[in-house]
Amino acid sequence: MDKLNITFLGTGTSTGIPIVGCPCHICHSSNEKDKRLRTSIFVEYKGYHFIIDTGPDLRTQLLRSNINKCDFAIITHGHSDHLNGIDDLRPFTFFPKRQTLPVFAHPIHKDTITNRFDYIFKRDEIFNAKNPYLGGGLPLLNLHPIDELNSKFSKLNMDYVMLPHGNGETMGLIIDNKLGYLIDCHEIPAKALQKIKSLNLECVIIDCLQKEDHPSHLTLKQSFDYLSIIRPKKGILIHMNHDLGHEELENLAKDHFDFPVAPAFDQMRICI
Repeated sequence: MDKLNITFLGTGTSTGIPIVGCPCHICHSSNEKDKRLRTSIFVEYKGYHFIIDTGPDLRTQLLRSNINKCDFAIITHGHSDHLNGIDDLRPFTFFPKRQTLPVFAHPIHKDTITNRFDYIFKRDEIFNAKNPYLGGGLPLLNLHPIDELNSKFSKLNMDYVMLPHGNGETMGLIIDNKLGYLIDCHEIPAKALQKIKSLNLECVIIDCLQKEDHPSHLTLKQSFDYLSIIRPKKGILIHMNHDLGHEELENLAKDHFDFPVAPAFDQMRICI
């Protein structure tokens, strides 16, 4: 039976932890699990290797976790902390030979991605014989709608739900009815929640920003409430800010749940 392997490249919110200039005890914690780069994961499954979200720490994350292969990437939404490291995918187009790398996103995020990185995704429009590219090599990334992923990588069964995130939406991903990746949202609508619960997922990785209410992210109580409804075999909390230290959050989860729930930490690996 195929195992789904996940490496947590980063587990923090948009500022990363520690936050530059912050005097709080979490930002100055000696616990290495409180040091969080921006959220991204690397998945190995059914012979495929892929990255979900390309934040601004991606190069550092790939090097420290010794990631040397990537077949494609998925962008859940167009916010900077999940997108702005996309140029760091470029080396995967160098070896073993010069080749293109597919990037999948929902069509509602296409304009944000292509406009911010026009030199990548509009390269044929921008560069030509009269205006040649003079750099060290353009990233050969091609953007595709998420609905094309399963046809291009036929052994996968990737599904998604759209989740509200501030003034926009993000994709909550469901991999082969095993893993739910519910990142960057402030609510899981009833229809999506019912669908996720019905799948009896092995693992749910869920946004858990902080203790107090927030207009674009799930908070501690919301994350706990949703996991209590979904009841996966394992729950993992991610995208924390400096309001939640690893040890404290770990203890809160142990006291609250009668099934395994714990915070993620950078470079953590799990097998489902």
